[in-house]
Amino acid sequence: MEYPIWFNGSWKKASEVHVSVKDVGFLRGYGIFDFFRIMDGNPVFLSDHLDRFMRSADLMGLKYSYSKEELATCIHELAAMSTDACLGVKMVLTGGESSNGFEPAESSNLWILPGVFQFADPIKGMRLMSQVYVREMAEIKSLNYAFAIRNWAHVKAAGADDLIYYTMEHGVSESSRSNLFYVKDGVIHTPDVHILEGITRKHVIDLASEKYQVKIGHCSLADFLHADEVFTTGSTKRVVPILAIDGNVIGNGARGPVTKQLYDMLVESEGK
Repeated sequence: MEYPIWFNGSWKKASEVHVSVKDVGFLRGYGIFDFFRIMDGNPVFLSDHLDRFMRSADLMGLKYSYSKEELATCIHELAAMSTDACLGVKMVLTGGESSNGFEPAESSNLWILPGVFQFADPIKGMRLMSQVYVREMAEIKSLNYAFAIRNWAHVKAAGADDLIYYTMEHGVSESSRSNLFYVKDGVIHTPDVHILEGITRKHVIDLASEKYQVKIGHCSLADFLHADEVFTTGSTKRVVPILAIDGNVIGNGARGPVTKQLYDMLVESEGK
């Protein structure tokens, strides 16, 4: 079915929803978003996603009038409409229609956009290309992905699927749209600075801590290259193995046992 889109207070037919050419999100990229899933009519980790959405809006200085409870009601209305096993839902908040093309409006614009969703293959895995970069405002889930998009042709030319950001000073931070972990000698490690603290990352850390030692801190690119396993987490991926970085095979080049176990644990937790 064609799902409606929420725009500034009500659900509308997709054909009736537009973005103004005066919107400062369109003109300047001034806005934030969040993405989550509805599985069999159940919004997954909704409270966490709404908390992050509103925190991003506050950090960005975006004005909004919706409470967390009101946003949750909208999402549950959408969940009740769902006829598909899995919907991906993107919430976008921008600075509204600017009078001069720069200053935000007094009221923001909010869209909630649902669509049928399919996961990345949890076994096939991904390959990463390293890039020296620290994302601006990493703690905010902003609309600005220009650096990754600008480098996308290079990623594909290198036979990779995504980037792994790092600097000599701060080490590895994240991938362009997901968080990163590595496993060494049975210990799980994940970076702690210049990252967007992912919702899936949070739940994987909690689940992993039940069975493994988890260390959150500085991680160098060399640590990742010499790891037994590397995996990435995100709402679009769950837990996906990283099989190679810059052409260097990780472990035995296949999904490792820790990655598989955490994937299974996460899937089970989503239904609770």
